[in-house]
Amino acid sequence: MKLSEVFPPQGHVQSLYCDICRKNLYLAFTDFYEDVSGIHISIQGLPVLRCDACKRDHLPDHSRFVIIEHHRLATEKGAPSVKVTRRKPNKKFNFTNIPFLYDSDDYQYLPGLERPFDEGFLTPVFFNREVLLKYDASPTYRVRFASTTYGDIAQDNFYISFGINKNGKVIMWLGDIAKLPEAEQYYLRSENIESDHLIGSEFYDGQIECVFTEPSQENKLFSLRSAFLESCFKKLGKKIAHLDYEVFNLALAFNAPVIDTERERRHVADTLNKIYVESFDNGALGSIISQTGGDPKGLGSIKRLQAVLETIANGADIPKFLSPFYVLYDLRVAYSHLTSAEKAKKILESVMQRLGIASASGLMEVYGRLSQELSSSFEKLIKIIDTR
Repeated sequence: MKLSEVFPPQGHVQSLYCDICRKNLYLAFTDFYEDVSGIHISIQGLPVLRCDACKRDHLPDHSRFVIIEHHRLATEKGAPSVKVTRRKPNKKFNFTNIPFLYDSDDYQYLPGLERPFDEGFLTPVFFNREVLLKYDASPTYRVRFASTTYGDIAQDNFYISFGINKNGKVIMWLGDIAKLPEAEQYYLRSENIESDHLIGSEFYDGQIECVFTEPSQENKLFSLRSAFLESCFKKLGKKIAHLDYEVFNLALAFNAPVIDTERERRHVADTLNKIYVESFDNGALGSIISQTGGDPKGLGSIKRLQAVLETIANGADIPKFLSPFYVLYDLRVAYSHLTSAEKAKKILESVMQRLGIASASGLMEVYGRLSQELSSSFEKLIKIIDTR
């Protein structure tokens, strides 16, 4: 290859997106063996930005500079070749005394993170996803989601944003972590893991690229669930739902259906029911009902939620607003064959009628209308709670 090919093309700025397919790149390390304008250059462990979709590596600017510099030095010495083994710098940035695991190469070679001030602030630090469950399990913290892969952890005196990459790892910035009280940092350190060098996510898009794409229906619905739970917490002083491991995994993995099969019907109905019905905390709801003079005995999740909301609704038609949740529950019963075929048929007819769609509608039509109705219900309930 020619030395001129190592230089970035005129006006080209390397981003975290593949030049060909626009998929997210991640940091990898390769052995570079090339004849560059008559000088054979061998660099072991050269950082590259890799696209798994195109099976192609992109050169970060710092890697380009390294190749160019070795070519210059070899030319000056009249040497026909250069052979070096790169040693990882493992640089530690002076933000916190807590020994977090992170890779300074991420900061230097992943596009958009390095800047001329606050060196190392945007170093990504990676965590097991259980770190979110630990916070969610505490009565004084809230895990709030803007989408299924972008949110924040909040308490009365602090909050910190996080993202979730496609490997299910939680990402936070080192500089943000260092602003937290030391006790919170130790709490995070207990779930801290080595970098997997993959930060492409809605978190990165929003915080670095300032790109906020139109959210999918799935992300919108999950975000509204989070906003609804936050409004309830502020109003009631208690969490009324939990984010257990199964629910969290289901939410991260769930996609809109693309085929209509018996198996997909069961999967969609069961998954949505677990995320949006079964995740309500019956114990917490029952406690609130008892404190207001009611009796939660014999009431399921939705009925308990209805009873709680009616205590603050001031005449609002809560059963009407919760209708999509009852529809979702019934859909699961019908699609999962938890009853006789004849009864399942009647339940489905009722579901279609309440959703306002044709009785012969398939899974895509049912899912589309149901997800819209659930979103609308969350929006209306949030408004009722916030204005009472």
